[in-house]
Amino acid sequence: MSTIDHARVVHEATAVYDCLAAPVPHGIAALQAWLVDRIKRAAIRRLHDSRRGEQLLLRMYLAGEEATEQALHEELMPQPPAWLARQVEQHLADERRHAQAFAEALRATGASSTVRLAPDWVSRRKIVRWQRLARRHAPHFSSGLLVPAYATGLCAEQMAERVLRRHCEVIGTAHAMYPLLSGVLEDERRHVRLCARTLQHVVASHEQERLARLLAEIRAIEAGFGVTGALAMYAAGWLHSLSGGRQVGSRSPVVHR
Repeated sequence: MSTIDHARVVHEATAVYDCLAAPVPHGIAALQAWLVDRIKRAAIRRLHDSRRGEQLLLRMYLAGEEATEQALHEELMPQPPAWLARQVEQHLADERRHAQAFAEALRATGASSTVRLAPDWVSRRKIVRWQRLARRHAPHFSSGLLVPAYATGLCAEQMAERVLRRHCEVIGTAHAMYPLLSGVLEDERRHVRLCARTLQHVVASHEQERLARLLAEIRAIEAGFGVTGALAMYAAGWLHSLSGGRQVGSRSPVVHR
């Protein structure tokens, strides 16, 4: 192969796998993303104004960790191939550790960690649609359901990374909850890299275009619920501020990881 042909192959492969990175929105999508971010930042600040608001945030994270484990592993990939078993078990161990940390943080605020917050309607609808999408695309990959399971996992981890990064930026490093959230954020970044590497390994060259299409559809589902979810979160913060509660700010007791 000539140097020019080799460069072209490398460039094409890199361009295809660019789809694994979180896309940068443009046009109307960029405006929507900016609006969602502004609303959620305002909601986070409002929820941190009271102990009950901070407890709700922790319950949301706890529910999210448990829903992710059930939806992406127990249902989509209950029996991973032997060569992936160790990686999957480590991922699940991280999710369980995160759930335990959020439960401990809840108890530190005086709330019961045994009362679980069920995933909200928006999250449930997203999960259902992701699962349907995975099963529709699975027959088009030689690795079957493994590819859409990891594609969905990649997008979910990128979403978690974005959520946690935003939260850390809003509360700042001096806040008692920062060590917990920043620690989970680092794990989510590692999960993003693992999902991306796994997809590069299991997707055949002739399946790369299908992978790009699958990822675009997964992200479209997430974006479709973006504004609705942001408004629901802001409404929750507003309702908690109306109900009163002790002002906590950065002095709220939270278990650090």
